[in-house]
Amino acid sequence: MRKLLKNGFRYVYFSTAFLFLFTIQANAYIDPSVMTYAIQALAGIAIALGTFFGLYWRKVRKPILKFFNLDETAGREEEADELIYYDPAVMKEERHIHPAADNKSSDADRKEKGKLGQILSDMIPALYLTLSGCFMLCICAPLDLYFNNKNEFWFNTDILVPQLIRMMCMIAPVVLLVFLLIRLINKKAYNIALVVSTIAFICSYIQGNFRIGNLPPMDGSAADWSKYTGENIITLLIWLAVTGLVLFIYKYVKDKGFVSVIKVVSVLMAVILSITLVTTGIGSRNVIKKSLFVSTKDGEFRASRKDNLLILVLDALDAYTYDEVKEAHPEYEEWFKDFTYFPNMTSVFPFTTRSVPQMLTGKIFENEVDFTEYSTDALDNAEFFRHLEENNYRIGIYETEFSYNGNKLNRFENFRTDDISLNMAAKNTFIKEQFKLVLFKYLPYFLKPYVGSNTNSFASMIWPQPFRMDNWDFYEDIKTAEVEYIDENNFRFIHVEGAHVPFRYDKDMNWISEDEGSYYKNIEASMTLANAYLQKLKDAGVYDNSAIIIMADHGSRILGEGEDDLYKFNPIFMVKGIGETHPYQVDKAPLSYEDLIECYERLMDHKPSTECFDWKEGDHRVRRLIWSAWLQENHMIEYTLDGYASEYEKMVPTGREFNR
Repeated sequence: MRKLLKNGFRYVYFSTAFLFLFTIQANAYIDPSVMTYAIQALAGIAIALGTFFGLYWRKVRKPILKFFNLDETAGREEEADELIYYDPAVMKEERHIHPAADNKSSDADRKEKGKLGQILSDMIPALYLTLSGCFMLCICAPLDLYFNNKNEFWFNTDILVPQLIRMMCMIAPVVLLVFLLIRLINKKAYNIALVVSTIAFICSYIQGNFRIGNLPPMDGSAADWSKYTGENIITLLIWLAVTGLVLFIYKYVKDKGFVSVIKVVSVLMAVILSITLVTTGIGSRNVIKKSLFVSTKDGEFRASRKDNLLILVLDALDAYTYDEVKEAHPEYEEWFKDFTYFPNMTSVFPFTTRSVPQMLTGKIFENEVDFTEYSTDALDNAEFFRHLEENNYRIGIYETEFSYNGNKLNRFENFRTDDISLNMAAKNTFIKEQFKLVLFKYLPYFLKPYVGSNTNSFASMIWPQPFRMDNWDFYEDIKTAEVEYIDENNFRFIHVEGAHVPFRYDKDMNWISEDEGSYYKNIEASMTLANAYLQKLKDAGVYDNSAIIIMADHGSRILGEGEDDLYKFNPIFMVKGIGETHPYQVDKAPLSYEDLIECYERLMDHKPSTECFDWKEGDHRVRRLIWSAWLQENHMIEYTLDGYASEYEKMVPTGREFNR
C-alpha cells in the first residue's frame, strides 16, 4: 500500500509538472529556439524538484505530520504483539517431510542462473543510461541541428532519420557491451562507471543545449580557441557542480537507490528531449517537406557560337587582399587583359547563403519570411531569368548552396529534381560527419578543437553525383572536359571554393597541407584557376563572343588574430564584355551588388565593361550593407558605408534591424 501511494505521488507530481510546463498561452510569437531553451530549463527545474522530494520525502514528512499531530501509521495493517506458541506434536503431524535428493548439479545450476540473473539485473541502469544517452546524441541532437540550420544541408528528414536510427543501432550495443565487460570484471568498477556516465550524460546535456551561444562556425573555418578561456572556466564549474551533486546523491541513496535515480533521470530526460524535438520540428515543419534537388556537372563547359554570359564566382576572395597579392604578380595584367577591375565594390551580405540568391535575382532578404521561402520566391520570380529565357538563353547554375523548396528548378538545365538520394557508398561517411557535428556541439570547449566539423562535407554525398565546389575538382575538369557547342545563347553561373578555407593550395593549384597553406596562397591559386578557365574559352574559340564576370560572393579580410565578420563586404569584381579588347584596367567607381542585375542586362546587350554601371569613379555614394553573425542570420543589422569599399571603419549602423 505504501509503495502504491509513493508511486502514485510521483506520477501525479510529474504529470502536473508537465501539464503546467507545456501549456502555453498564445499571446505572441515565440522564437522556436527560445522556446526550446525555455522548455528544457523549466523541465530541468521540475526534475530537480522531483528528485529532491523523492529523496527527502521521508525526512520532510515526519516533522510535518508531527506538527499537525497526525498519526503516521494510520490506516496500516499492524501485526499483534502477542506471541503464540504451537504444540510441537501438532506441528509434527502437519509437517510433510520430503527427503532431499542428492542433487549437487542442480544446486550449481541454480547458483549459476542466480549469478547470471544478478548480472542482468545490474545491467538495467546501464540500459537506461545507454538508450537515453544515445537517443540524445544520435537522434535528438542531429535533428535539432538540422531543424535549426536547415539551409546548410541538401537532404530532408526522409533521408536523415533512417541514417540516425542506424547510427543509434551501431553505437548503443557497443556502449552496452563496454558496461557489461566492466560489470563482469568488477562490480565496484561498474558502479563507478555508472556514476561517471551519469555525470557525463547530465553535463553533456547542459553543454549541448545551454552552452552553444558562442560556438565558432562549422564550415571548416579555423577557430581561435584562445578566445574561449571564459567558456572553459564555466564548463569546469558546471562539471564540478554536477559531479558534487551526483556524488552527494550517491552517498545518500547508495547503490540500490542510485539505480532508481538513473532510471528516473534517464526516462525524464528522454521525455524532455522528445517534447523539445517535437516542438522544434513543428516550428520547422516546412523543412520536413523540403524539395530535393542536385546541381550536376551536366553542361559545365557548354558554350554558344552566338552569345555567352559566363559568371565565375571565387568564394570569399577579398578585393583588398587581392590588391596585395597582385603587387607580387605583374603577370595578372596579362592574364586578365580585356577586363576592367572594380576594387570599390561592396557585397550586400557577408556570407554565401544570403549572397547567392541576391546576386542572381537582385532581391534582398530582410528576414520578413523564412529564408527558404524568400529564396524560393526570389528564384522562381526573378526578372533576370525571365529575360534570359526570352532571349533564348540556356541556363546552367553550378551552385551547391541553394535554399529552395519549389518546383521550377527545371529552368536550370543541369539541375536534377527526381530520384535524389543519399549515395549508398557514402552512408557510413554520412553517419560519421553527423556524429562529428554532434560532438562539436556537445563536448566541452577544450575538446572541440579535436573534432573537425564542416557542414559543407555533406554536399558530395548526394546521388546523382553533384557539381562540387572544390577548386581542384573544377581545375581537373578544365583540363579534361570537352567543350560542348550549342546554337542557342548560353548563361553559366559557376561557384567554386576560391579563397575560402581550408587553405590547401599553392599558387600553381597543387595540394599542400593546411599548415603550409594561407589565405594569400589560396588567392594565388584562385587566380591560376581563373586564368585556366579563360584559356579554355580561348582555346575553344568562344572567348571573344563571351561576356565574362570574375567575382566573389563576399570578401574575407584576414586580420591578425583571425577573421572578423565585419570585414567581409569587399569582394573581387572584374568584367569583360562581348568583343571587348584592351589592356587590364582599374575603375574605382563606387559600386554595390545592388547593381548586379543592371550589369548582367547590359552585358546581354553587348555593352562594354565601362558602361555596365551608371556610377562613375569620383562619384559620392553611401552604400547599404546587412551584417549578421555566422548561423545567426535571424538577427541582421543594417549598416551604411560612406567611403571606399575597404574602409570598414566608416561602417555606421542605421538603427534598423531585421529579426525573426
